[in-house]
Amino acid sequence: MVARPPCAELRSCDRRADSLTKSPVAGELKTHIDGPVGFLIIDRPENRGAITRTMWEQMPELLSRLAGHDEIRVVVISGTEGCFIAGADISEFEELRSDPDLARRYDAGSRATLETLERLPVPSIAEIGGPAVGGGCLIAFGTDLRVMAEETHMAIPAGKLGLAYPHHGLERLVAVAGESIALDMTLTGRLVGAAEALSLGLVHRTAPAAGLRETTHELAGRIAVGAPLALRYLRLATRRSGRGILTPEEISELSANCFASSDYREGLAAFREKRRPVFKGR
Repeated sequence: MVARPPCAELRSCDRRADSLTKSPVAGELKTHIDGPVGFLIIDRPENRGAITRTMWEQMPELLSRLAGHDEIRVVVISGTEGCFIAGADISEFEELRSDPDLARRYDAGSRATLETLERLPVPSIAEIGGPAVGGGCLIAFGTDLRVMAEETHMAIPAGKLGLAYPHHGLERLVAVAGESIALDMTLTGRLVGAAEALSLGLVHRTAPAAGLRETTHELAGRIAVGAPLALRYLRLATRRSGRGILTPEEISELSANCFASSDYREGLAAFREKRRPVFKGR
């Protein structure tokens, strides 16, 4: 069996949009699977992807379900029609986030989403095709890698609204950007364009809006051909060991699983035989 080039599994996505396996769910979230990549799509273009409490509550299960498919190697979160996530839906705040107790209940969904992204067994990518504001940044920074359209921006304007940005979101922002940049973004609430976001390390790739999907697919394809157990170890050990969520014993076990796997033997054999390896995740 000859493995396909890194992005071969994905190049047909745009050409065969109507043939993708799609499964709409309650709220305005959609999922589909294309080859080794699972997609979670925020489908609220009329609200620029603003997220409701119901959507926050649904995200953890949908992400876990996508990542749990045997064939999935990468999860991509994106919006539709030039959108990403323009924050939480403020129209709900008066009813659902109007006092400290309600705010804590409301923020439980974003906390669970961030924790789910942290613990996914596969890498994740945010495809930022429109403004990533407030909760949009929380989700974007919750992923492992970020690809951003050159024409858009990100911002955390909580100070301008008088609200407390979720602490778990601030922790992740500091982990990604460092304290200095995190303070600049949050205290000013200013817009950060794609070029600056790239220079600050907030995103990993930028592309014109017309080429954003292709850039994301290429990145996902490069990841998808890697050995799943090794990728799981790399992302979990890198993201969590510094925060003490994984014990040294757990990290050691993840490492041992790699060396005990048939994928490790396949990788060595492919290197010796000068061919592309075919990994099976075991």
